[in-house]
Amino acid sequence: MKQILLGLGLIISSYLGAQTIIYVDKDATGLNNGISWASAYTSLETALNNNNVTGAQVWIAEGTYTPSSQTSYFHIRHGEKLYGGFNGTETSFSQRNPAMYETRLSGDINGDDASGNTTENAWKVIRVNPLPGSSNGEEIIELDGLTISDAVYSSGAGGGVGADYPGVYQKGIRMYNCIFENNVQYYASAFSFYTSYQDPVLEVSNCIFRNNRSFANYLLEFRVTYSYQNDSYATFTNNLFENNDIILDASSGGGIGGRFTNLSTDKFYIQYTNNTFIGNKNDADNFYKTLFVLERANSFNSDVIVDMDNNLFFDNVNLDSIAMNNNALTYTKYIGANCKNNGGDWNQLNNFVGSIINTASPFLDFAAGDFRPTTTYATQGDTASYLSTWTDIDLAGEDRMDYVNGTIAIGAYERGFVCANTTANITEEVCEYYESPSGDEDWTVSGTYVDTIPNQCGMDSIITVNLTVLVDWSVSTSNDSTTLSSNQNGASYQWYSCANPKGPIADETNQTFTPSEPGVYAVEITFDGCSVFSDCIAIDSVAAEPNTVTENTLNSSIQMYPNPAKNQLYIQHDLNETVGLTIYSLAGTEVARASVNNNATIQVSELNAGYYLVKINTQSGSITKKLIIQ
Repeated sequence: MKQILLGLGLIISSYLGAQTIIYVDKDATGLNNGISWASAYTSLETALNNNNVTGAQVWIAEGTYTPSSQTSYFHIRHGEKLYGGFNGTETSFSQRNPAMYETRLSGDINGDDASGNTTENAWKVIRVNPLPGSSNGEEIIELDGLTISDAVYSSGAGGGVGADYPGVYQKGIRMYNCIFENNVQYYASAFSFYTSYQDPVLEVSNCIFRNNRSFANYLLEFRVTYSYQNDSYATFTNNLFENNDIILDASSGGGIGGRFTNLSTDKFYIQYTNNTFIGNKNDADNFYKTLFVLERANSFNSDVIVDMDNNLFFDNVNLDSIAMNNNALTYTKYIGANCKNNGGDWNQLNNFVGSIINTASPFLDFAAGDFRPTTTYATQGDTASYLSTWTDIDLAGEDRMDYVNGTIAIGAYERGFVCANTTANITEEVCEYYESPSGDEDWTVSGTYVDTIPNQCGMDSIITVNLTVLVDWSVSTSNDSTTLSSNQNGASYQWYSCANPKGPIADETNQTFTPSEPGVYAVEITFDGCSVFSDCIAIDSVAAEPNTVTENTLNSSIQMYPNPAKNQLYIQHDLNETVGLTIYSLAGTEVARASVNNNATIQVSELNAGYYLVKINTQSGSITKKLIIQ
């Protein structure tokens, strides 16, 4: 992230630290009073109802929160600022991650929308309550890092966010990094915000509006009332509008982008910059087959001025005009000279300056949901239209500008990373092994492997690795366990002792190696520019020497028990001699020595649990047995 963002983050953190913070975590088990994560409110509804501090920040941990009833909603009364994307351990605002820790405010009270039952769903998710008689208003509302979904209301407005008309004196609303989805309403389905404040604000940035439905009017509505003779502003930057439907009303429906009502102010400016509109639909019978529906009161000569720059359109249905005036007013303006460098398949873009119109998909992979622009649109935006005071990241969290080339893309995404599942293919050649991208495994054999790690958005990045391991550094042991053999052909070899004294064994440079005594051994393999060591292999017995009693004969003459042993080891033999007994660790270190007559008891209680080698020397030869100490 650029240095300027770090500075901004420090300023935000300092500001938040000076404010009242109310903690909400549905899984908290403490005092349920909101003073910390440990004692967080478990109900968002209770947290908001109990608050009387203007402008308090409400930090909401990941999870799904629903109103308690169909008409209770989450009530904002005091200009609260609702922030999601926490995991419930953060100590500063900058530590949250909305992409990884989803905070969902849902109208699906019973959690059964998937089965088709929406009869109990809340009519609204968030309701902005009127504040009586306060012309000065309270703080601007902020929603940041929230998914607002599943409000269903067959006869009203404001599904995701609703503010009732008239008399709402909140100063305005800012929405960042939010998702509005699956809200179904009669009027404005995503949000409906009415205000009587004299200088209201509507800012929407880096948000997604998808799969919302309105039966008779608009996707969203912003209404300014009363006469204050001040300019009003609505600003939309870096947003995605996808698969929203305005349906089934032949007399009034329409307005994919929204309805903006300007009853009294001097001028009402609507700014749309670097947004993407995909697959939205006005019903064929709708009266307004348009992007915007605009309105002002008959008694005021105010203008509604639309400025559209760097927006991308594709596959929208019944989008016949840019803006339509309600009540046949004539003061709406969208000035072609001010609307610059838009693109896509919408023929209305001919009214704007510098538009790129092409019926082909403007996206890298439309079917897979990759909405980054193709080369045609990747650098064609108007940089002057994107204000320096706006966010400097796109909808996927990438740099909004290409600072190397000094360009900006058309639409909500740059050509950087996109918030979706991603794939990658890697081809690697290694001498010995390759650590998987997730770090969970070491791959030692050539082949094709698949691993999954989180990408920058916390979604799956599926990585296919085509791996060639140049050296086979495995070692085989002969059937009688006396000879070692490197499995890599055509290489140079040097056999080593892994026990004391460690080091190369003189003259042992063949592919196979037969030790002269028990021990632990490895081979260094030099091949194809690589030098690799095998694992250390324990050899318990060695090949019989000439002119000695066979190992089978000695094994039948000498008995060693119990095995495994714990405190004492018994040795019996029928040889007419005293034999020597030496116990070695697998590393080749001598740990015990004894002379044994026909019957002997050896104390082994001081030996650590594990595997040992017992070498018994007789006048006729020697044998080595494996011993287990418990």
